[in-house]
Amino acid sequence: MNILKNVYFQLLLLQLEEYDLIRFLKAVAKTKGMAPNRPVRKPLVFTAKLKTILAVSILIYLILVFFLFKTDDISSFRLISFAFFTGLYLYFSFFFLIIASILIFPFDFLVKEVTLFLAKRKIREFPNLKIIGIAGSYGKTGMKEFIATVLAQKYNVLKTPESVNTPFAISDLILKKLSQDTEIFVVEMGEYYRGDIKNICAITRPDIAVVTGINEAHLERLKTIGDAIATIFEIVENMDEKGIVLLNGNDDLVENNYKKFIPSREVYLYKDKSGGEFDGNLPGYILKKGQSKIFFPLLGAYNLDKIDAVEFLAKKLGLNENQIVAGIKNIKPVAHRLQPLVNRQTNTLIIDDSYNGNPDGVEEAINTLSQFKQRRKIYVTPGLVEMGKKTAEIHYNIGNKLAKVADLVVLIKNSVTPHIARGLKDGGLDENKIVFYESADQAYKNLNKIVKSGDVVLLQNDWPDNYL
Repeated sequence: MNILKNVYFQLLLLQLEEYDLIRFLKAVAKTKGMAPNRPVRKPLVFTAKLKTILAVSILIYLILVFFLFKTDDISSFRLISFAFFTGLYLYFSFFFLIIASILIFPFDFLVKEVTLFLAKRKIREFPNLKIIGIAGSYGKTGMKEFIATVLAQKYNVLKTPESVNTPFAISDLILKKLSQDTEIFVVEMGEYYRGDIKNICAITRPDIAVVTGINEAHLERLKTIGDAIATIFEIVENMDEKGIVLLNGNDDLVENNYKKFIPSREVYLYKDKSGGEFDGNLPGYILKKGQSKIFFPLLGAYNLDKIDAVEFLAKKLGLNENQIVAGIKNIKPVAHRLQPLVNRQTNTLIIDDSYNGNPDGVEEAINTLSQFKQRRKIYVTPGLVEMGKKTAEIHYNIGNKLAKVADLVVLIKNSVTPHIARGLKDGGLDENKIVFYESADQAYKNLNKIVKSGDVVLLQNDWPDNYL
């Protein structure tokens, strides 16, 4: 039923906004709280918190109904009131969800505080545990996977899975997964506001800190690049005083600002030194290691920078050359981040970059696409979210750069795609080579009519349902 779909959708919005009630209200206002006429992009995850909020919201509705019918006198007024409150719950469930969220806040706060306390106490029981913290506007997940994969050749490694990068989620992981056998804990640290990374460091104080890069990602919440820089460098301000810092040497904002935050620690600026050779047929890079060559099945030149960081770190932690090479050979593409999907039968290549939603990631995606000289190049995107005041400028620049690389651009209509289209036209791409679709679902369904043998198709970013 459409009515129940709206309840489901409003629950999804609450979860996507991470239970921030102000942002939730804005998302409801933007979407009118109505479920889209397509499958949702990211399904609802019925966590314990969400189940509790839903149960309390239903209880509020039932209490209202109980007071209506607490006598035997079932008048027409009561029946009308019952229909009104039922409709109110089904159509405006966000109102009940907000009240329920407020009511459970003390309990939720207590659970989180107890979990954080227990996690901090448990981690103190592991004095020899080495913690590697990773922060940055982009590249965190890939770096985490690289480090964990290579170091696993020598050590027992625990890493934060998928999108576990908040204080509570990391604490919950510590309580459930950290054991006496764990030698290295690799922690991805997420940031939306000042103090976020500092709070994670209070639980998992890094012995080694990695800063993967800084850009306009989450600028809607962090407001300024200055705030983004200060927030990400909280990792080095709150790490072990004798620890090692690895910084992206190809990121200007990192290189130009790190000395303000790192007075006296060992610093390594990592960048590619391998001279890896790109092979568009495999696809991936051929790396030279001594007298031998390694096939590295990942796209994106920035991944070669990460290899340099991992090699440096592995040597610091006592891995030998054979262990490092074996670890590099085990590295696999990270799902939905420049992930190559080859169809040998149709001679087509899909590059899934749907989880890569930041300006530097887009620039690398465009650069990657440009390397396929012998293929027709198709780029599919809805643009980026949370770019704040720089939204128009960033998307115009994306279109301008893309115009010089892509043969066909598929845009999924929303508030930012007109800026991309303007950049494409000003960049010289023929207007007939720009195709608009109303939704991602519609675009993907029509791709088989567009794609031909020999094409390469890059799917860049996927907007959450709480954005228009």
